[in-house]
This record gives sequence, structure tokens and C-alpha cells, in this order.
Amino acid sequence: MRISRLMIVLVGFGAIVALGLTALPWTLGAGSSEAEQGAMHNCPQAGRWAISVWDGPDGTETGQALATCGAVPVAAAYYLDPQTGGWSRWFAGRPEMSTLSTLASMQGVLALGAVGGPPPTPTPTSSATSTPAAAGDVVLVSSNAFTTTSSFLIDGESRRMHIVGEVRNESATPRSAGKVRTRIYDAANNVIGSRWNYAFDTIIMPGRTTAFAVTYPSLIYFSDETNHFPEGWTRYEITLSPRDPYESEDEPVDITVENVQITEGGLKVTGNAVNASSKTVGMYDVDVYVIYYRADGTILNAGQDSVVNDQPLGPGESAPFDIAFASDEPVDFSSYVVQAYAEAE
Repeated sequence: MRISRLMIVLVGFGAIVALGLTALPWTLGAGSSEAEQGAMHNCPQAGRWAISVWDGPDGTETGQALATCGAVPVAAAYYLDPQTGGWSRWFAGRPEMSTLSTLASMQGVLALGAVGGPPPTPTPTSSATSTPAAAGDVVLVSSNAFTTTSSFLIDGESRRMHIVGEVRNESATPRSAGKVRTRIYDAANNVIGSRWNYAFDTIIMPGRTTAFAVTYPSLIYFSDETNHFPEGWTRYEITLSPRDPYESEDEPVDITVENVQITEGGLKVTGNAVNASSKTVGMYDVDVYVIYYRADGTILNAGQDSVVNDQPLGPGESAPFDIAFASDEPVDFSSYVVQAYAEAE
């Protein structure tokens, strides 16, 4: 329900923007002789959207025009072409993602005011445990935490904290990592954040390594979790809850990957997932993920495509996958592994 409601809001918002961007330049144009030349009008506040209008020469570089907003820098801007109905975009410091290169006189854009970054914090450390923390079970191999920013706000917050970890089943039987809970602490050792997720592999076969990823805040969360950026965090803790598979859980089938391509410096991973088993896999049951490693073998980042097959995948059949990372996520890897997971119908 949370996702459906969001989609409805965005659709309605798009209709309002379409009206605003086509009508507003005409309204301001009637009184343009009174406006200051070479400036953006109605600039956004920090963390807020506004329909801003460029009152200056045609063909002005978008970044140059938006820079006139002054005290509050513009983080992102969108323009809806009234002729084609297509969107163009501009992101501060990200020319590779920007398609709105110039602005015309009296052109209106939907602009987002930048939010100031978090104050410096001590280098975080990992205090990672597992339950039970014993050899011969599912264990935490390594972990990493990092922060990013996004033009998409969640409850007014542009910052994200990400925790990724690598786990391995060192037992002789199939096991699950259970709930993977993360706790965030400040310098006074107070818990300021708590979330949980599951490993990419629901059931981990003996000797197999998989990963998990947790983000603060997120669009989807549970009632027993916090969902805010953990301001002032200094360290984090990871707790595993290894268990045997439930009777309702099937052992995973053999899904292989082929034609793997890593492009855009690691931000994009594509290829095909192949059902190498003799069983049929249900629709949307194939997950493909990549784990990036540092030179010392510890995990750097991990990401997945959890909507791979929109149809049941029979023996020998394949489906394409596409894993994407944000441009400010760490992807300067030394090595990597791409794996797939699925259970049979």
C-alpha cells in the first residue's frame, strides 16, 4: 500500500508540474521588463522544490543559470517539453547524468534546493557479531558502511547511510542467515538507528557466500525499525540469526549467469540469468546480485536486481538482468562476483 500510494502521488504531481512549466513562463513573460536580467526567479529553499524561471539570454548553460540562485544551491532541475511531453534533467556535478544542457529566456524548470551535508563524524568502525557466533555456521565475513546523497527526498532527507555485508555458510547443511539486524551507535554508545533485512540468498548452501544490504532511511520499513539518517553515527553492529530452513522453504535451484558486462566504471552490471536446473522457477523469483571487493578481499559494495524474470523460467531458459548503482556509491573494486538465486515452484 505504501508503494501504491507513492505512485499515485507522483502521477498527480507530474500533472501539476506539466501545467506549471508550460503556463508559468507566459505569465512572467508579460512583466519581464521589470525583472532583473540574467537571474533565476523563484529559487527553491533548501530541501524543497520550486518552479523557477530563467530571466536571461537564450542558450545559457543550465548550471550557470541555476548558479544565480545564490545562497541555496540547486541540486537538481527538471524540464517538461510541452511539444514532446518528455523530461530533461540536470544534476549538480553530474554531467554524465544530465540531459538539460541549456536554458532559454523565460524557460521554467522544476528545481530542488540542495540540503547541506552532515557534519564531519569520526571514521566508523564495525563491531560485528552473529547469533550464535560460532564456527561452522553462517558467519559474517566482512562489512562496509558509507553515506550518499540523493535528489529524491525521503521524509525531507536527502542523505542515506548504507551498510553492506558478506556472509558465508560454513556448515555442512543448508542454512539461513535469518534476520540480519544492524544497529547504529553514536559517540556516547547510544543506539540511534536499528533496521533489519535478509541476505540475498534465502537459503545458503554449504560453502556459499552471499551478501545483504541495508539503507537508512528507506521507502519501505517495518514498525520495529527506525527510518531516519543516523546523525552523528560513529560505529555499527551487525547481528545474524542463523537457522535451519523452514519446511515451507525449498532448497535453491541452480541458476547461472552469462554474458556479464560491467560498464560505466562499475555503476552498471548486465547479463543473463540461466535456469541450469531441471525445474521451473516462478515469475519474479530470480534474484541476481553483484558483490564488489577491495584489494584486501573485504566487501566494498553489493547490489541486486530482484525483478529479473517477468515470466516463469523453465529449464534452460534465460532472462536478462540489470543492476544499477548511484553515481556516488563506491564501485572502485579490485574484484567482484556475480551470482543468482532462485527456488523452484
